[in-house]
Amino acid sequence: MRGVVRPALLLVTLLATVVAGFGAPATAQGAEPIAKVAIIVGPVGEELTPVYIALADAAATAATERGAEVAKAYSPDATAENVLAAVEGANIVVYLGHGVGTPNPYSNTPNPGVVNGWGLNGPRPNGHADSYRDGSLRYYGEAWIAEHAKPAPGWVMIYSNACYAPGAGEGQHDPADETTAAERVSAYSRAPLAELGASAYFATDFYEGAASLVGTLLDNPFLPYGDVFAADPHFDPDGLARFAHPAVDGAETWLHRSAYFEGKVDYWYAFAGDPDASLSGVAAASVAAATDGRVATAPEGPTVDEGPIPVVDGVATGKASSYAASAGYEGQPTVALPLEIGGVRAGDDPGWVMICADRCASLPVVDSCPCYVGTPDQRVANLSHAAWELISDKPLAEGLIEVEIRLSPMSRPPAPPQWGRGPSS
Repeated sequence: MRGVVRPALLLVTLLATVVAGFGAPATAQGAEPIAKVAIIVGPVGEELTPVYIALADAAATAATERGAEVAKAYSPDATAENVLAAVEGANIVVYLGHGVGTPNPYSNTPNPGVVNGWGLNGPRPNGHADSYRDGSLRYYGEAWIAEHAKPAPGWVMIYSNACYAPGAGEGQHDPADETTAAERVSAYSRAPLAELGASAYFATDFYEGAASLVGTLLDNPFLPYGDVFAADPHFDPDGLARFAHPAVDGAETWLHRSAYFEGKVDYWYAFAGDPDASLSGVAAASVAAATDGRVATAPEGPTVDEGPIPVVDGVATGKASSYAASAGYEGQPTVALPLEIGGVRAGDDPGWVMICADRCASLPVVDSCPCYVGTPDQRVANLSHAAWELISDKPLAEGLIEVEIRLSPMSRPPAPPQWGRGPSS
């Protein structure tokens, strides 16, 4: 349970990558959404539930602006039936509401039917009332979720402002110690990761933290989950602790300890999963498994030889300039690269790279540029005007910006595949 809130895979189709890479603000009429995002708001009382709904709506806006379908199950209609319908086939599931995790002060014998799950409108709903005793609230724990929920393969679970989920307990309790916080995050993430095929688990108590995570995940499908976690504006690397996940092979539990609500220091932010995985990687692996290999994963990019542009661990850094557009891509975010690091000839199929300045975006490489390679004026990229605005807050008149280009792997999406996102609701 969270007493106070104050402002203080995803089986992404490769069509999703195309839409995200071109920065489409919304799904075109009749087009396939890039992802399904389910957002649940459980009852937390008549005063606090509208605050949670506002936080949920911020996450919904972040999703719809990026072309995703949003399925809502908000109190007083967040019944078990409505929630399962919203979650079915979802690539990202966001939950806001009461939480009860383990360990907690109430019982030394956790009941998996109640703990590490969702607090929903109960069998006797009464508006946003949240009394477990009178039946207006019921906890649906990890065992129930594992048995009944049917999200898409590789989905991502995000808990927002739910007690215990990020490691912190309830507001009236003393701050958690590291061992207790790690046990809570590992327990809360166990069922999504181990039983329901989630590729990542995030928990945040930060104001509009869920909206930030949804936006980062959909904007940057190639960004490793560890980098997605670090992209939150409240992230402090000095507050991070990492552990092997005790229940999921190959996964880690991340804790983030910082001052937040009224300066209280606690574990307000957490992650569990493989920090090196990403939405794009999960999508490719899930699709290959679901189709018995009939759909190829994104191919590895070309090996980059040593040359005039240094490339270290698949990353090139340097200055980027801008240009109006490439023929056929007018008004869209695109990039031209020197041939030495993966530029393509006009008319060739585009490659894809992640480029970061003030923020990161996956961009199609649709052309090549001389870029003064080998001279003191050398550039590493030439950004279309739309691409410049996508990754930088500096005006075009600035002329040059510093960028980081992640060249490996350099993925080229095939034609949109003919499959869905998993079971449809």
